[in-house]
Amino acid sequence: MLEIAELTPQHTLKLPAGIAARFRPSDRFVVWVGRDTLHFKRVTPPPVTSIVAQAPEEEEPLSLEEINEIVHEVRRQRRTG
Repeated sequence: MLEIAELTPQHTLKLPAGIAARFRPSDRFVVWVGRDTLHFKRVTPPPVTSIVAQAPEEEEPLSLEEINEIVHEVRRQRRTG
């Protein structure tokens, strides 16, 4: 499939409808440039079940502070790849 994307004056890339339909507006991509080629790779976060599986089994529920720390750690891991 060969289609043409367009760079808008606002410096956003307008994808052809057929390609854009394959993704969600919230999807994130790693982008890199090679000579005259632009590469995109969708970043796929791990499923929630894998994150839950890593959580220690405790009798008492986690505190809000502990949950906050876990969320920040997961976000740090996503940013660093």
